[in-house]
Amino acid sequence: MKSQSQGTTSLPGAFGDIHPSTIMESRKDEPIDRPFRIQTAMVLFALEEALGSFVVQAAPHPDSLPASLRSEIEKRIQGTGFAPVTQIVQETYLKEVIDLAVASSHGRAEGDHLSRLRKLVEALDAFEIRNAVCHPNRQFPEFYWHRMAALATDPCIEQLRFLRVTDAFRCATEGLLTPPPDGWLQQRSWSIPNNLPSTFDHQVTGLIARQEEAKDLKRRLQNVRNSLVAIVGPGGTGKTALCLEVLRESMLDPNTMQWADQLVYVTAKTERLTSKGVEPISDPIVSLDLLKSSVASSLYRTSDIEGIDEEESTTFKVAITEMAKRKLLLCIDNLETLIRDHPQDFEEFVQGLPPDWRVIVTSRVSVNGANVLPLGPIRREGAIKLARDYTSYRGAGRLDESQLGQLADACDRNPLAVRLVIDSYSVGAELSKALSQTRDRITDFSYTSLVDHLPAHASKVLECLFGSNASLTRGQIGDLLDLQPDDVAEAVNSLLRTSLVTRELKGIGESYALSSSVRELLLRTPRDARAREEVYSKLREQQKIIAALDQTGTKDPLNESYVPASAPNHVRALVARVKPSVFGRSSRADQVRDLTEVRRAVEFDFNNSILHRTEALLLEQLRDRYGAIESFGKAAGCAQPDACSQLRLAELLREEQRLEEAVVHTEPLISGKYLTNSEVSQRNKARLFRAHWVSVLWLKRYAEVLDTTRKWRTSTELRPSLIALRVTTLQNMLDDGGVSENDSEQFVAELLECLAEGFRLEGYVPDIVHEAFKALERLSRLFSRSEITAASGLRCAKFLDDALPSMCGNSYEFSLGDRQIIAVVNCFRNAEPRKNNPLLSDRWKDLLVFGEKEDRALAEVGYESARVTAVFGEKKFLFARATDGTRDFWVHQTAAVDLTSTEFAKLKVGQLVSILPSQQPPEVGRAWPAKHMML
Repeated sequence: MKSQSQGTTSLPGAFGDIHPSTIMESRKDEPIDRPFRIQTAMVLFALEEALGSFVVQAAPHPDSLPASLRSEIEKRIQGTGFAPVTQIVQETYLKEVIDLAVASSHGRAEGDHLSRLRKLVEALDAFEIRNAVCHPNRQFPEFYWHRMAALATDPCIEQLRFLRVTDAFRCATEGLLTPPPDGWLQQRSWSIPNNLPSTFDHQVTGLIARQEEAKDLKRRLQNVRNSLVAIVGPGGTGKTALCLEVLRESMLDPNTMQWADQLVYVTAKTERLTSKGVEPISDPIVSLDLLKSSVASSLYRTSDIEGIDEEESTTFKVAITEMAKRKLLLCIDNLETLIRDHPQDFEEFVQGLPPDWRVIVTSRVSVNGANVLPLGPIRREGAIKLARDYTSYRGAGRLDESQLGQLADACDRNPLAVRLVIDSYSVGAELSKALSQTRDRITDFSYTSLVDHLPAHASKVLECLFGSNASLTRGQIGDLLDLQPDDVAEAVNSLLRTSLVTRELKGIGESYALSSSVRELLLRTPRDARAREEVYSKLREQQKIIAALDQTGTKDPLNESYVPASAPNHVRALVARVKPSVFGRSSRADQVRDLTEVRRAVEFDFNNSILHRTEALLLEQLRDRYGAIESFGKAAGCAQPDACSQLRLAELLREEQRLEEAVVHTEPLISGKYLTNSEVSQRNKARLFRAHWVSVLWLKRYAEVLDTTRKWRTSTELRPSLIALRVTTLQNMLDDGGVSENDSEQFVAELLECLAEGFRLEGYVPDIVHEAFKALERLSRLFSRSEITAASGLRCAKFLDDALPSMCGNSYEFSLGDRQIIAVVNCFRNAEPRKNNPLLSDRWKDLLVFGEKEDRALAEVGYESARVTAVFGEKKFLFARATDGTRDFWVHQTAAVDLTSTEFAKLKVGQLVSILPSQQPPEVGRAWPAKHMML
């Protein structure tokens, strides 16, 4: 590799021709900075050499290097044609070789460490130092050497296995400019005592596509509250490789001393998978006693405590007693046989360890009580990179990208399977045959031991996922298998701990699916044939219900039976099944049964608004009003609120006089343009309109209501509702007493005009007729109390003459003979001037005779007509004088049983009332007490 300055002599070339010791011997009169220059040169040379070796190993083919970095270097190479990676590396400068190293480490465990190294090189200005080394006539500052010393002793150098850099630094610090003895060179600058293997199986290619899992495992190990950590996954997924890589890096990191001061590694592997099949391990650890013995012997071999004699302390009991205060990390690799066959023994073993000891295990089966890191297949791009790198290492010939992709997919992105296929291919096997053989072996090796020891419900879940051939949520699994939520949760969690199923995020929920290898295993050997057939049967029934729902279901989002097409199939089918109970067409026992089924579905998916709405509708049928309000509220509060539930909730809240809350739920529906949605029925648009605006009206926000109903004439679809709302608003404003006498005549005129025009445009529709009766009854009370003018009374009389017969003819509530109707007519027949009052015409003669007979009947039982002379509302009494002037009456509010306290207080002087005098005469000079009074 070249100097950073063009035209200078290459340091590697110089060291290749002249040994540094020769330089020291020949220059006795060298400047004082000369030793620092040579020491720095030794470290830089070792660093560039280590980086170059890494690039050649990590990127064996030029195409593996980024074209943007490669092109400039290739221009400097004489000649044309293919340039191998070794030649490219030889032509690099320091900055280029470290950039190439970082680029070629993509997807490998060394990536983070190389990125840190590049930052250090840049921060310490190593490029300038490199140039200074190559210019002997320049001054060489001492701090350049100390910068390189800091770089050489940084933990990332050891973590990258750049041993030559460490060795060069040690030689330089000792003044040894000749190669030191091999034993001394093997010493390391930093390491926590451990017995990790010196070589790992994955070192050939590096740990690929496990960066996120490695970071996750480091975080778990650094958290001292995690006393038992388990890496769980099928065979061949790289559990051991991940564990060893993270532990090796941790042992070389001084920060690890905060949570561990010793590591003991024990392997309990009983078999290994090779290209020839499964081979047993000689002398495996298959019992707890063997495990304890291995741990005890390893404890003393790895300890750095002086005075401990391994020969004198060999039992596990003695070992844990003597080392109880150590912050020890015990790693047990491939523990599944012991956990599977003797789970209780292993739990007791872990619980009996000293408090400061922690355990990390790798296993193909779940580990009770552990903090579990599930490990599944690697990412597809990582599997392709692994295949590419391992093919180059094995010299198996190049495979094109499509073949590498097919290989990764066929191996289900299992790292061991990828390597075994390439092993078979490299010795002459056809690629297709190697794939077929390896797939079957991996399936048996990885998954058979897992599924053979699963709980019963977990096996059923596997069959459910197999039968559905799709990813399923917990709710769907529970529905298909008829399992309780706790059973499903336990089964799914046990499967996730073994990575037999994969987790997929869908919005705010998650679903689960089988890996292709597990599907192959279940295809050959079903775990529960009955469960699989039940799943098939339920899916067929579900599809039949959904097909009918798609043809006949409503698209109105405010309809109680609406289910969006995006809802899960099991929810759509469930809502269709319980529909008769929701609409009261089934027995109470059936409604209770359906409610239980819906509530079980809610437990699986608490954020499903359709399920909460169905629960609420069933509670309404069962007369649990407040339970229904609570469930409608849950549906409205879901991440995707249900519009139908919001509307029904608003209606119930309005009935409960919780008006502000009702408006909160209707406002989003109004702004969401449901009133103009073509899918919403006329009935539901009217419901929404009333639910919102009647609540606003009852809150006395009259200005808002009047503004909304101002253009009622031009509206078509909602005109009856607009008319009814405007009429109610006007009469409420009149009744509240906030309208002056001059304005009241205008209000009455507008109210009656609104009703008359509504009858003309819409006919005598129920909404307008109902509000007309209410308005006329209220106006009659106001008129009888003289709170509206005589002119307004005459307007009312004319309106009654025009509309009352048709109103009664089209009403299911009132008829002309009803007492309330007669009372209203009798009230307005007194409107002046009498000559213009149409209610005094012959047309109303029969009705008036009936009224006169009623007056005579009242007189016969002792009632007398009187006019109010004074009202004391706060004191709850009034005075009235008989119309013939014979006597005065004193009336307490309790005698006016038909009037509320508010209505009683609003009685006006001059108002006509009927009074039944008390039989007990008053004291002399006092008014006669009234026994009963009515208007």
